[in-house]
Amino acid sequence: MAIYVVSDLHGQNKVFKKGLQVIDFKKEDQLYVIGDAVDRGPDGVEILKRIMQSENMDLLLGNHEFMMLNSVDRSGKACCNGESTELWLYYNGGEETFERYERLSDEERKELLVWLDGRLLIKTLEVGGKQICLTHSYYIPQCENKPFSEMKHERCAWEIVWKSMYRSGSTHCRDVYSKYDYTFITGHVPVQRLNPEDKIFAPYIRGNVYDIDGGCAFGDYDGIEHGAIFLRLDDMKEFCVEM
Repeated sequence: MAIYVVSDLHGQNKVFKKGLQVIDFKKEDQLYVIGDAVDRGPDGVEILKRIMQSENMDLLLGNHEFMMLNSVDRSGKACCNGESTELWLYYNGGEETFERYERLSDEERKELLVWLDGRLLIKTLEVGGKQICLTHSYYIPQCENKPFSEMKHERCAWEIVWKSMYRSGSTHCRDVYSKYDYTFITGHVPVQRLNPEDKIFAPYIRGNVYDIDGGCAFGDYDGIEHGAIFLRLDDMKEFCVEM
């Protein structure tokens, strides 16, 4: 059994499938997708359904799932009437996801929303003697292992999926991670932006924090090497899968 993590697939189901082949993913293995499975690319809903239907896969929410849940009608109707609708559809690539979401039946949409409500924002686990903390971006200790349904109306849910020590104005966040005896695995900011001179397509490691956002949000752009970064937690081996 091996435990893998990947982040920020952004609707790129082809690279997701390719990555599962590269890591030779087996039924006894476990995979965590730590947010932003949807948006910008065309197949976000398909990726969500694949994870939801797989006993050995799970999803942690990222800011894009957060926007989706705060945009779509919570009764399962094929419409957007939530507070994040404009932000999601017009500024963050949500129209690609919503187009596929509309094609689902009312019951399929309800099932998907109930499942998403039950996903965690922060998960802790021990792998090979290492204490691991998975989060899309930020860490708040009292929010460990809590489902979104218990946190949806709290400010801390927004902070976990949006705040980043790599974003301007948030440098104070850096101290948060160093206080804890975890190896943090995050996404949210493409690694190519953290290596601006050579745009390295590999995990970006700063102290006890690994960023594994491989840049699927760039889509078909061929100016830099990008795709999905799968990380095997057992030995921290990386598998960089190009688009």
